[in-house]
Amino acid sequence: MSENNSPSHDHNHHTGQQSSHSDHSHGSKGWAENPVFIKGFLGLLGVACVLAALAGFVPAWHNPHPHFSAEKIPVFFALWGFGAFMFIVLVGQHLRKFVSRKKGYYDEHE
Repeated sequence: MSENNSPSHDHNHHTGQQSSHSDHSHGSKGWAENPVFIKGFLGLLGVACVLAALAGFVPAWHNPHPHFSAEKIPVFFALWGFGAFMFIVLVGQHLRKFVSRKKGYYDEHE
């Protein structure tokens, strides 16, 4: 086996067969990396967030008998959802340290 343990070297590479995995090192970008798409998607996401927050001020959507006093805050659920999302992202970043494998863990050892 070769001493090179990079993820791009798989079993098919060593046997001379063509790899079924796409090689992204050739420089072409996918649709999700297109700057126009990114700008448009983030803009649309921003508009959706603002509209969702503004919907919290519509009196017809307020619960007349909230279970918790915090539910009386007009944008409580938007703030709660954003806080929960941030918590999940931040915990996930640290959780990755515990569940990830070392580079080359899945390489075939002969």
